[in-house]
Amino acid sequence: MVNDVASVSYEPSYFLHLQPDGAMLVERNSMYYFRLSGTAVQLALLLAKTKSVEKTAKVWSNINGIPFSTEQLIHELNQHPLTESWMQGALGKLRLTGSTKSYLPISCTLQLTNGCNLFCSFCYASSGKPLEQELAVEDWMEILQKLSASGVSDITLTGGEARLAKGFKRIVTTASILFTNVHLFSNGLYWKDDEIELISALGNIFVQVSVDGSAHIHDKLRGKKGAYIESMRNIKRLAERGIPCLIAMTVNPQNYEDIRAVIQDAVHAGAAAFRAGVTLPVGRADNHYFELSNEQYLYVDGRLKEAVSEWGDRMLITDWGDEGNEGCNDFCTPGYLAWYIRADGEVTPCQIEGTSMGHILKDSLDDIGTPERLLHARRNATSCKCIGKVELPKEADLPFV
Repeated sequence: MVNDVASVSYEPSYFLHLQPDGAMLVERNSMYYFRLSGTAVQLALLLAKTKSVEKTAKVWSNINGIPFSTEQLIHELNQHPLTESWMQGALGKLRLTGSTKSYLPISCTLQLTNGCNLFCSFCYASSGKPLEQELAVEDWMEILQKLSASGVSDITLTGGEARLAKGFKRIVTTASILFTNVHLFSNGLYWKDDEIELISALGNIFVQVSVDGSAHIHDKLRGKKGAYIESMRNIKRLAERGIPCLIAMTVNPQNYEDIRAVIQDAVHAGAAAFRAGVTLPVGRADNHYFELSNEQYLYVDGRLKEAVSEWGDRMLITDWGDEGNEGCNDFCTPGYLAWYIRADGEVTPCQIEGTSMGHILKDSLDDIGTPERLLHARRNATSCKCIGKVELPKEADLPFV
């Protein structure tokens, strides 16, 4: 999984995350990750410790009992795209997270409630009414602490409408304290001044607002007159308080021609980023025809490219390029690096897949992430296509082995 935009400048901050087949170096701000060999993990830890290529080479020679020169180490480091950062000491103190026995996540989405103040015709979660036995605020406090301790760095709070969850302010504040990146998904309606004040003060909350077409189409799809104008107005309010906002448009045959108009309004509202995605045939969209034709898909991609050229200096806009139209991308690793935790505590690979890997309070994180449970979820997935596309190394390459 990867962030859509970095709203402020930052120094890179890395951690190492273990998995049963190997390890990754993760940059915690952007959530970009790079697979490493077992040897590279050990060298990275040594470099972070010694802050010196020469000292690292000497230690490596000592512990392995064979000569290993500085030149050889530099050659080894040159195999990795972050060589310059490594050699300049940018790794800092490296935290080691994850497990060689289970696939623990680095990113999690928490559905705080299935309750929503809208009843959208294409909602993947079929939101509206809360689920039976939704978790209490104390449960979410425990979950956030467990995830933080296990190495999760990136959290998304969603719903329904996440702000409707009981104890929302406590939850979002705790998330902001414990995690580097916090994303809050919202339909953009009914934002109160004190909510905006809180999000602004916390400083590391990125708000994603769903906008699905220009005013007439958006209001029709959302089932609320005036929803488009209110959402755009609230995006402007958030942006004026320094809160980075992403406008996410779910594209379908009813609204695809509105793509340029929505992007233009997003720019004027002060949004930091815009992203378009296809409507997936799950939830309430399962009984409707929302799939784009090839011509419609190409039309949208063409308008996105035009928007990048016209407004790319004012807002981050991503065109579809060669990503395909199935909702997957290179960073979509459901189950392996990302978990979705439903409002009732069930853990699934992603928000559109119902196959459970366990319960976040009844099962340990290690048990939920076992390869056996993950393979079971992969075999039985009915909605998520991405989980079947994750390619893992054929042989384990672990450090310290």
